[in-house]
Amino acid sequence: MSLDEEMIEHEIYDKPWGFFKTTFLNPYSRAKIIKINPLGELSLQEHSRREEHWVIIKGTGELIIGDSKKVMQAGDYIFIPKQCKHKITNISSTEPLMISEIQLGEYFGEDDIIRYDDKYGRVSNNSVTV
Repeated sequence: MSLDEEMIEHEIYDKPWGFFKTTFLNPYSRAKIIKINPLGELSLQEHSRREEHWVIIKGTGELIIGDSKKVMQAGDYIFIPKQCKHKITNISSTEPLMISEIQLGEYFGEDDIIRYDDKYGRVSNNSVTV
Protein backbone atom coordinates (compact mmCIF):
# COMPACT_ATOMS: atom_id res chain seq x y z
CA MET A 1 0.00 0.00 0.00
CA SER A 2 1.39 3.41 -0.90
CA LEU A 3 0.91 6.67 0.92
CA ASP A 4 -1.56 8.90 -0.83
CA GLU A 5 -3.11 12.22 0.03
CA GLU A 6 -6.34 10.64 1.28
CA MET A 7 -4.46 8.96 4.13
CA ILE A 8 -2.45 11.97 5.29
CA GLU A 9 -3.76 14.90 7.31
CA HIS A 10 -1.74 18.09 7.28
CA GLU A 11 -3.63 19.90 10.03
CA ILE A 12 -2.02 20.82 13.32
CA TYR A 13 -4.38 20.58 16.29
CA ASP A 14 -3.57 23.03 19.07
CA LYS A 15 -4.09 21.79 22.63
CA PRO A 16 -3.55 23.50 26.00
CA TRP A 17 -0.34 21.46 26.43
CA GLY A 18 1.07 21.99 22.90
CA PHE A 19 -0.10 20.40 19.64
CA PHE A 20 -0.38 17.18 17.66
CA LYS A 21 -0.29 16.47 13.96
CA THR A 22 -1.62 13.33 12.28
CA THR A 23 0.88 12.20 9.67
CA PHE A 24 -0.82 8.98 8.53
CA LEU A 25 -4.27 7.45 8.90
CA ASN A 26 -5.83 4.31 7.46
CA PRO A 27 -8.44 1.83 8.78
CA TYR A 28 -5.80 -0.05 10.79
CA SER A 29 -3.47 2.60 12.20
CA ARG A 30 -2.80 6.25 12.85
CA ALA A 31 0.55 8.02 13.23
CA LYS A 32 0.96 11.30 15.08
CA ILE A 33 3.68 13.69 16.17
CA ILE A 34 2.98 15.18 19.61
CA LYS A 35 4.70 18.28 20.98
CA ILE A 36 4.30 18.99 24.70
CA ASN A 37 5.34 22.47 25.77
CA PRO A 38 7.81 22.99 28.64
CA LEU A 39 6.12 21.88 31.90
CA GLY A 40 3.02 20.84 29.93
CA GLU A 41 1.34 17.49 30.45
CA LEU A 42 -1.17 15.15 28.90
CA SER A 43 -4.13 14.19 31.09
CA LEU A 44 -4.20 10.95 33.08
CA GLN A 45 -6.23 9.00 30.53
CA GLU A 46 -7.06 5.70 28.92
CA HIS A 47 -8.45 4.52 25.58
CA SER A 48 -10.83 1.60 25.13
CA ARG A 49 -10.50 0.99 21.39
CA ARG A 50 -6.81 1.50 20.62
CA GLU A 51 -3.32 0.76 21.90
CA GLU A 52 -0.52 3.28 21.55
CA HIS A 53 3.19 2.95 20.84
CA TRP A 54 5.30 5.98 21.77
CA VAL A 55 8.90 6.80 20.96
CA ILE A 56 10.35 9.85 22.69
CA ILE A 57 12.12 11.75 19.91
CA LYS A 58 13.19 14.86 21.84
CA GLY A 59 13.25 15.97 25.45
CA THR A 60 12.61 14.37 28.82
CA GLY A 61 9.30 13.45 30.41
CA GLU A 62 7.89 11.78 33.49
CA LEU A 63 5.62 8.90 32.48
CA ILE A 64 2.87 7.39 34.60
CA ILE A 65 1.64 4.09 33.17
CA GLY A 66 -0.58 1.87 35.28
CA ASP A 67 0.91 1.96 38.78
CA SER A 68 4.47 2.81 37.74
CA LYS A 69 6.27 6.11 37.24
CA LYS A 70 9.52 6.62 35.35
CA VAL A 71 11.56 9.24 33.54
CA MET A 72 11.68 8.88 29.75
CA GLN A 73 14.11 10.51 27.33
CA ALA A 74 14.89 10.63 23.62
CA GLY A 75 15.13 7.11 22.19
CA ASP A 76 12.88 5.47 24.80
CA TYR A 77 9.90 3.34 23.68
CA ILE A 78 6.60 2.94 25.54
CA PHE A 79 3.79 0.44 24.83
CA ILE A 80 0.40 1.53 26.16
CA PRO A 81 -2.23 -1.24 25.98
CA LYS A 82 -5.95 -0.58 25.61
CA GLN A 83 -7.62 0.46 28.89
CA CYS A 84 -4.31 1.33 30.58
CA LYS A 85 -4.17 4.62 32.47
CA HIS A 86 -1.28 6.77 31.32
CA LYS A 87 0.06 10.31 31.48
CA ILE A 88 3.27 12.07 30.48
CA THR A 89 4.61 15.38 31.75
CA ASN A 90 7.35 17.44 30.16
CA ILE A 91 9.72 18.00 33.08
CA SER A 92 11.83 20.60 31.27
CA SER A 93 11.11 24.28 31.86
CA THR A 94 12.82 25.27 28.59
CA GLU A 95 12.64 22.48 25.98
CA PRO A 96 9.63 20.81 24.31
CA LEU A 97 8.94 17.09 24.64
CA MET A 98 8.36 15.43 21.25
CA ILE A 99 6.71 12.03 20.85
CA SER A 100 6.11 9.86 17.80
CA GLU A 101 2.87 7.96 18.40
CA ILE A 102 1.51 4.97 16.49
CA GLN A 103 -2.05 3.91 17.29
CA LEU A 104 -3.35 0.42 16.47
CA GLY A 105 -6.91 -0.72 16.98
CA GLU A 106 -10.44 -0.48 15.70
CA TYR A 107 -11.12 3.25 16.14
CA PHE A 108 -8.87 6.32 16.18
CA GLY A 109 -11.22 9.19 17.02
CA GLU A 110 -10.12 11.74 19.60
CA ASP A 111 -13.30 10.95 21.55
CA ASP A 112 -11.97 7.49 22.54
CA ILE A 113 -10.64 8.87 25.81
CA ILE A 114 -11.49 8.79 29.48
CA ARG A 115 -9.72 11.54 31.41
CA TYR A 116 -9.23 10.90 35.12
CA ASP A 117 -7.11 13.95 35.96
CA ASP A 118 -6.29 17.00 33.87
CA LYS A 119 -4.62 20.25 34.92
CA TYR A 120 -6.52 22.03 32.13
CA GLY A 121 -9.98 21.13 33.51
CA ARG A 122 -10.94 18.50 30.90
CA VAL A 123 -11.88 15.60 33.21
CA SER A 124 -14.37 13.13 31.71
CA ASN A 125 -17.49 11.79 33.33
CA ASN A 126 -15.74 8.39 32.92
CA SER A 127 -17.76 7.33 29.90
CA VAL A 128 -16.56 7.01 26.34
CA THR A 129 -18.51 8.71 23.60
CA VAL A 130 -17.91 7.21 20.19
